[in-house]
Amino acid sequence: MTRRAGVAVGVSGNGSNLRALAAAAERGDLGGDIRLVFADRACPALEWAAENGLETALMPGGGDNALADTLAAVGPSVVVLAGYMRILGPQVLEPFGGRVINTHPSLLPAFPGAHAVRDALAAGVAVSGCTIHLVTGVLDGGPIVLQEAVDVPPNDDEAALRARIQAVEHRLLPLATAMVLAGAVDVVAGARRARLDPAVADKRMPRARRALLSVSDKTGLVPFGAGLVRLGFELVSTGGTARTLRDAGLPVTDVAGVTGFPEMLDGRVKTLHPRIHAGILADARRDEHRHALRAAAISPFELVVVNLYPFAAAAERPGIAFDELVEEIDIGGPSMVRAAAKNHANVTVVTTPDRYAAVLTALGGGEVPLGLRSALAVEAFRHTAAYDARIAADLPCRMDAAGVNLPDEPGLPRSKDPYPPSLTVALEKVETLRYGENPHQLAARYRRPGTGAEPGPFTSGEPPLQGKQLSYNNVLDASAAAGLARSLRGAGCVIVKHTNPCGAAERDTPIAAWEAALAGDPVSAFGGVVGLTRIVGEDLARALVAIFLEVVVAPGYDDAALAVLATKPNLRLVVDPSLAVEDPPSSPSPTGTIRTVGGAVLVATPDSRPDNPAEWAVVTRREPTTAERADLDLAWRLVRGATSNAIALVRNGREIGLGSGQTSRVDAARQAVDKARTISGEDALRGAACASDAFFPFPDAVETCLAAGVMSFVQPGGSIRDAEIVAAVDAAGAAMLVTGTRHFRH
Repeated sequence: MTRRAGVAVGVSGNGSNLRALAAAAERGDLGGDIRLVFADRACPALEWAAENGLETALMPGGGDNALADTLAAVGPSVVVLAGYMRILGPQVLEPFGGRVINTHPSLLPAFPGAHAVRDALAAGVAVSGCTIHLVTGVLDGGPIVLQEAVDVPPNDDEAALRARIQAVEHRLLPLATAMVLAGAVDVVAGARRARLDPAVADKRMPRARRALLSVSDKTGLVPFGAGLVRLGFELVSTGGTARTLRDAGLPVTDVAGVTGFPEMLDGRVKTLHPRIHAGILADARRDEHRHALRAAAISPFELVVVNLYPFAAAAERPGIAFDELVEEIDIGGPSMVRAAAKNHANVTVVTTPDRYAAVLTALGGGEVPLGLRSALAVEAFRHTAAYDARIAADLPCRMDAAGVNLPDEPGLPRSKDPYPPSLTVALEKVETLRYGENPHQLAARYRRPGTGAEPGPFTSGEPPLQGKQLSYNNVLDASAAAGLARSLRGAGCVIVKHTNPCGAAERDTPIAAWEAALAGDPVSAFGGVVGLTRIVGEDLARALVAIFLEVVVAPGYDDAALAVLATKPNLRLVVDPSLAVEDPPSSPSPTGTIRTVGGAVLVATPDSRPDNPAEWAVVTRREPTTAERADLDLAWRLVRGATSNAIALVRNGREIGLGSGQTSRVDAARQAVDKARTISGEDALRGAACASDAFFPFPDAVETCLAAGVMSFVQPGGSIRDAEIVAAVDAAGAAMLVTGTRHFRH
């Protein structure tokens, strides 16, 4: 095996630059090994070197002859003065001809000498910096290899300025050493500045492995960072991420040490800098990009790990002020994510801890394959798109609540048109379903992020308490059951088949409600979905397992009920706490319903406006009795959840017949009457209440119901034949209410 080039390092103080050189050598970034650490005095740096197994030499007074002999015995390719406080004579310099490197804490030729930082502050300069130069016989006058400015703010002090300059030194000194070791630095006689050959540097210098980490979600961060360090990565990080890594004992380079610029504006600006974004965006496949980075002393990033400020979580926090919420809008994070995703041909971008294990495994084999990098890039763009969509959705209402006088423009609060010119809806995937409505169709279940304004059994994204995976049709039916059950009062039960209520009832107890609902259509209930408004107890659980059901949706289940229901392991149990809340607030969401149709997308507010039976108009000579009003109220709540054209028949607080999805209203009426007659008998129809989701266009549907014994009706009204319809009801001595509101459901 070829022995790597050797480096001798001179020290006199604490040795922070020595540590930076040693870390670079350990990662393989230096292109050589530290073979000797020498000092002119006993110092912490020499002790650290010895403790870490490096060969050391102490030469009190720093005599040139002794040092020259020591270096000759070791044979280093380069000598680096990392805070060595002695001037070297020709005995040391001549054998190394342009291969002795020094770091100086100022922008040479300004402020040479031992007190550069103090002198710069005394002179009142606005800019100081760091210079890496080759050592000649002229004090601090050799050719400059690298140089970088560091701002000096007003009222700066020596310790603070020195610390910022040292952060830059820790990056530039190893880089300059690697350049000289690679033979990429040329010295032209008499020139004050050395020349870097980017092509040679690109060919001979090792490519540093660097990861940029800036995460809000610290899950798995430390083991992931430790894995990267084992693979030879330099960890570059910001703020809380850097503290977490450093507290775990991992070596971290602060972003400010890369940019040479401290965080400002309360952290709003820290990564928005060319030394960060050039390192992310450089296309390593292009010679000119690689050479440009070498010339600018910028090392590329191989890995960018970023997840964004938790805007969504902040938006859900009760009482958060508008300005506080605005501070949770990430700027630098999305910029880094998008830059890395754009350059996925060269950079791996990671936006979720779920990917850490796979990325570490791939890096352990050499590099992340292009296929995975590409998939991560797509995931990253989706991540930022969803992030921006949530901000765009939440911010207008927050602005309005904060008293901002927004213009009357589409999509803004209080506008006549609630729909913006461009609508982006962000959804979170819950699961891939086994199939869609039919086995040959693919399907997946998503949810709106956050708690959302719309109630429903799938708002939280939590899985069922028990049972096999929900199917596409299960989700549809369970949602319909929950929506209908939410409209019931007291202890209510609804049984749904194909999103329509085949049985429903309101009673004093849950078991009584179930028995009444089941009696409405026990045949259709087989394989149905049940919605309940009360916590399921043991007695109801025993009744539920006596019939084959697909899903039960309820506010909760007590322990005894769960034990009984567990005897039907395939029965899905879904929890929807909102079912226990009578008359829940309606959703203000303007995008409550979204449907794709023939290449278009229809968006509408949900049909959630509450109905008030006290406001319904009596249009017949006879007013409904109190009992009839109660049944009409229930029938109306059920028919608005059925598929149009729809007719619902109710008697004594339970559904007895339903006609739904018919192409004519008279067919819906015939279907409802036939269902009631077949299952409940003729007597059940006498005195029954009928609800129609839209107006009666002709008297025929009303006449069908009247002939069967129905004696009260509720409908929206608005037909040009309303007078004929009311006359038919009056002639039969029945009663009719008009709501003024239609509830079509296609």
